[in-house]
Amino acid sequence: MAQIEPITEVIPRRGRGTQPEGHVQLPPADWEMVSGELRKGSATSWLATVGRDGSPHVRPVFAAWTGSSFVVASKHDAVKSRNMRADGRATITTDIGFLHVVVEGMAQRVTDGERLQLASRTMREVFAWPTEVVGEELDAEYGAPTSGGPPYEVYEMHPRKAFGFPMQDTFEPTRWSFPPRRA
Repeated sequence: MAQIEPITEVIPRRGRGTQPEGHVQLPPADWEMVSGELRKGSATSWLATVGRDGSPHVRPVFAAWTGSSFVVASKHDAVKSRNMRADGRATITTDIGFLHVVVEGMAQRVTDGERLQLASRTMREVFAWPTEVVGEELDAEYGAPTSGGPPYEVYEMHPRKAFGFPMQDTFEPTRWSFPPRRA
């Protein structure tokens, strides 16, 4: 999977008590390193979608990073699925141990066999969750207790912007802007 190269910017620290100890200048977080950590998976990621009335809808999900996008499995009638079908704007947040990561982008339903195979492979590699492509969905022997059970639709979210917020003074707060996707 081809890595994507975003534009990296430091988010300036403002306000009393926000500077690193000794007022040293720290580097921004490196996207390649962050991407590698995202591939390891996180115990919990959070998916925020936009409801019909414009309100936010947030749920914990297994969001597996392919190297250039997140894939999420969701039951057809789940609110998050309806929201992503109607308005693809989405945000995924996760904790990679040393950095809180927030990724904003557009989510789209995946029905193409090749992309579904990528999603299935990525779920196995990242979360050791064995799934198989059946028609336009992923099927599995089991699912999360509140998932509604298999089979699941797959949504892929390509990043537009991402933010890294360090938990300690190892990096500066960082913003990444991603080039538009080619059709």
